[in-house]
Amino acid sequence: MLFGYPIEATSENWLHECLEEILKFIHNNLTNSKISTGWAEAIAEPYRGLLQRRLNITDKSKITDKSKRERLTLGDKLLNYQRSLQNLTDIQREQILKAFSDQNNIASLLCGNSTCETLKDLPEDIRQPIKVLFESAFEILTPLGVRDRHYKKIYDESLDRICPFCGSEYFDAPSAPREALDHYLSKESYPFAAANLHNLVPMGNKCNSRYKLTQDILRNDDGVCRKSFNPYNHQKITISLDRSEPFAGIIGNTGEHLPEWEIDFIPHPQNFENIDIWEEKVTTWDEVFYIKERYKRDILDQGFSKWLTGFRSWCRHPRTNTPHSEQEWIEAIQNYTNYNEEMGLEDRAFLKAAVFRMLCLHYKNGNQRVIQFIKDVVNDVSI
Repeated sequence: MLFGYPIEATSENWLHECLEEILKFIHNNLTNSKISTGWAEAIAEPYRGLLQRRLNITDKSKITDKSKRERLTLGDKLLNYQRSLQNLTDIQREQILKAFSDQNNIASLLCGNSTCETLKDLPEDIRQPIKVLFESAFEILTPLGVRDRHYKKIYDESLDRICPFCGSEYFDAPSAPREALDHYLSKESYPFAAANLHNLVPMGNKCNSRYKLTQDILRNDDGVCRKSFNPYNHQKITISLDRSEPFAGIIGNTGEHLPEWEIDFIPHPQNFENIDIWEEKVTTWDEVFYIKERYKRDILDQGFSKWLTGFRSWCRHPRTNTPHSEQEWIEAIQNYTNYNEEMGLEDRAFLKAAVFRMLCLHYKNGNQRVIQFIKDVVNDVSI
């Protein structure tokens, strides 16, 4: 991803922490041959008051409306979880509690320093109660207001207010209909992390609904473990197109040969780590979100001619003047590159900057075809 979210956005992670205490409470009671539905006593104030009503168990005998009987509370789902645990062995219960801990060790999992069992690795009888319980916990983040406050913190601290997974989809303001909130570790495989804010990341609709979907961020399609960027502990990435080959790509809409794009990702020097680990994370990002494919097909190929027209207008503006000497031509390309770099992610300027950085490199290296091409573009000569 191009940048990370502020860790402060995860500060209101109390619902997940309360569920952790309740599960420990249930497991400890069963270990000591006790049964209790006093979930609230396992958590501290003020959260006890916030959850008390939701932790109550429904007395279905007093409800005549069938649709209302089917609306189970969080307490009902905890009860179902507890009943399913009662039929398991002590070893199986320990396995489940360990899976909860391991699935929420998110930073370590993403770095490849630890592994965890998925839902399908757990005893079959407990899978559905776990899935239902934690999906319900995720859903109540909205009425509790946690989800909105989480998003607002991210939105308010972002300069570009754009999806960091692609850098092209803008986020709407907090008062608008909510952006997709992705379970970075899929809730289908890692349901214990379904309500953990460290696992919940705002994401553009295309990234979420067309590309990532339910892909496993921790394992590839062959089931092999892989490393991935941590959305809450990640700094900026620079895009380089310097290895691209001008005129070697497909024919564009205006009949010219587009460059054969070679996209490289450059790490931020202040957050650099072992190169092999970093490249593994880049590979996961690209495989899950199809970054290079989308950049080439949807942005670079489609935007190249339009960006050249913009460069022509830049060079012919009275404040800049059309360049004449070779040094003026190089300075014009460099200044236009710098201008787009300063715009950051706005209007995909980071990719535009990379294009002109590449063209400037070829120009300075004496590529005569590029030199003539740039001059023809600015002088509005048919090319």
